[in-house]
Amino acid sequence: MTQPLDLNLLRYLLIIDKYKTASTIINHLGISRSTLNRGLAQLRSHFDNELFILSNGQYHSTALAKDLMSRVFPLLSGIEDCLCKTSDSPLGKLKGTLSIFAPTYLSEPVTVGLMAGLQEQDCQLELKSHVWPIDNMPNLDSGDFAIGINSFPFDCSGNIIQRRLGSVTIGVYLRPDNPLAKFDSIDIGQLEKVQVALLDPGANVQNQENTVIERHGVTLKSAITVPSMHAALSCAERFNYLVFASNAYPEYRRRGLTWRPVTNDGHPIEYEYGFIYHRTWYQHPAMNSLEKILRSSFQQVISLNESSTTGSKGSELIKFD
Repeated sequence: MTQPLDLNLLRYLLIIDKYKTASTIINHLGISRSTLNRGLAQLRSHFDNELFILSNGQYHSTALAKDLMSRVFPLLSGIEDCLCKTSDSPLGKLKGTLSIFAPTYLSEPVTVGLMAGLQEQDCQLELKSHVWPIDNMPNLDSGDFAIGINSFPFDCSGNIIQRRLGSVTIGVYLRPDNPLAKFDSIDIGQLEKVQVALLDPGANVQNQENTVIERHGVTLKSAITVPSMHAALSCAERFNYLVFASNAYPEYRRRGLTWRPVTNDGHPIEYEYGFIYHRTWYQHPAMNSLEKILRSSFQQVISLNESSTTGSKGSELIKFD
């Protein structure tokens, strides 16, 4: 018994003992009759014992085969249990840093929810947020646990996996005394001459809400450009500017602003968002768990709030995959 043994053949011992007949055995293993015979021959040669006696079309275990199975079964069961546990979240076991690249208008609303989700899984990773690099893709090294969040789809290389998270309706925050606030929704044609506080987060990609609006043929007139969404919303609150954003800042509604969806010919204007990561992490349980946390975080902050969308009943402001 000095020759190496294909450990997959140990499964043959258990299956043959359980199912007895050749037709049932090969059907369960998904092999041919010749493969079964070859496997049996290798087992018999390795253990120098016939292991199974074929009688009346059924295999009967020898005493040595039964002894081997009594020792092999716990080992195989342990391996199967170990493999099943890989579907559990290993976030609590990872060490190091979780790096997230995102424009500020996406990272600001979800950071708290993301941290809460990580803590619920006892994650010890240090969370580092980075601004999405201007006119470029973030460097997601294969050895780093890192993701990028931005508009979907991405123009990325074959080494990068991209996943769609959902779509969100674009709207505007404005003061109740703004003339456009009287409408349940605001047609894009009404935005041509309004004063807008635009977002310019430094080394960042262009704000997607503004970009999508301009794709519909409307040139936005910027009254002021600010470095963050919170600065823009504060200017809207004080100076009566409009700010393009998803319905993700309820604290500003409590401070006196209202939110209205933007439409084109009666249809909501949306953009899609998703995230990317290096293909090294594809199907890794940690990345799967992180994706669930991301979806939950976005769902918590970008949700339909009946009190803030007067007259828009029945409209779906956010969709999740």
